[in-house]
Amino acid sequence: MSAVTITMLGEFSVSYRDKTVKEKDLRGTKVWTLMQYLVAHRERELSQNELIELLWTEKSKNPANALKTLVHRLRRLLAGILPEGAELIVNNGSSYRFEPNIECIVDSGEFVRLCKLAENGALSRTKRAHAYRDALALYHGDYLSAHSNDTWVIPVTVYFHTLYTSAVEKYVALLYPMGKFTEIVKVCERGIIINPTDEKMHIQLIRAMTAMGEYTQAAKQYEYIKRLLLEQYGAPPSVRLTELYETAVKPRNETQENIDVVVGELSETESSGGYYCEYEVFRFIYQINCREVKRSKKQISLAMITLTDTDGVPLSKGRALDRAMERLAQAIGSSLRMSDVYSRYSRCQYMLLLRETDSAACERIKNRIMSKYRRFQLKNGICSVFTARQIG
Repeated sequence: MSAVTITMLGEFSVSYRDKTVKEKDLRGTKVWTLMQYLVAHRERELSQNELIELLWTEKSKNPANALKTLVHRLRRLLAGILPEGAELIVNNGSSYRFEPNIECIVDSGEFVRLCKLAENGALSRTKRAHAYRDALALYHGDYLSAHSNDTWVIPVTVYFHTLYTSAVEKYVALLYPMGKFTEIVKVCERGIIINPTDEKMHIQLIRAMTAMGEYTQAAKQYEYIKRLLLEQYGAPPSVRLTELYETAVKPRNETQENIDVVVGELSETESSGGYYCEYEVFRFIYQINCREVKRSKKQISLAMITLTDTDGVPLSKGRALDRAMERLAQAIGSSLRMSDVYSRYSRCQYMLLLRETDSAACERIKNRIMSKYRRFQLKNGICSVFTARQIG
């Protein structure tokens, strides 16, 4: 038998198979308030007095009878979509409780369960990411969004909204080392629809866009949140967001074919697997390593991997490029040592900083990366060009 599905996140609704009843489709706010309150407090029995105080601000001549009438109306309404014999509300003398005799899934409860599962450090990164993904898919809006100003709803809304923003942040943190920048953009864009002025989500979105080489879009996103904050709060963006814009959102739309140009640019201004970072951080790490090379006389290697078509032309935009860059990021991250660093330089290029490597070691690292990536690129008609230069 199918389960009854109750939606509390966003617009309230009750569904069974192909039948759905939504709050906006029917009159009678007290009927839905009763149902919502029973579901929200389903872990306990609710006394008549508690429900009467919730539903009637003015004293009724016979409040207990009025409550019974309201419960009867609710049961009759639900009977129109539930299978025969199914009940969701139980009356225990002078109290009521949400206690279905049929399988019932409440999205808010499932959301909490999946968030707790995702926080289990004993699970693999992939399983935790999947749990966060499934949890966020349930969040269609704030808790009982049509009743966000109701006294009893406000603290619950705050709890779920905080849990949601935390889940987005933690999910994004899991996705970055996996090179899932397209998914990060998707998650953050959806989160911004729910909470347009959340600077953390805008920061994560801009970071993902720059990691994908979408510098024009990143600049537009910064201008959007800057204007919105000024309009809503009369305040400029935070220092963190401004610094991200000034250091990361720069025009890097053109593919660089000469690695010496990249070396010059980097030199102008002073877990397991490889470490991924934004390009501005990569520059800083590069400079620190160059200082160490001068002192220790050890060598480092700077490598560049460029994705091209079969004619050797660097790839531009497209879903195929996005997928290819994600796969390449995974191949790079799992092939490098913990002391090695990599970053996305343009739409179709990654830069690698390989510590204490000579030309032979650099060749071995290249072979490991290409071995893991070759099956994907051959299948999709994509070529890769690996260039390296010894520093020091």
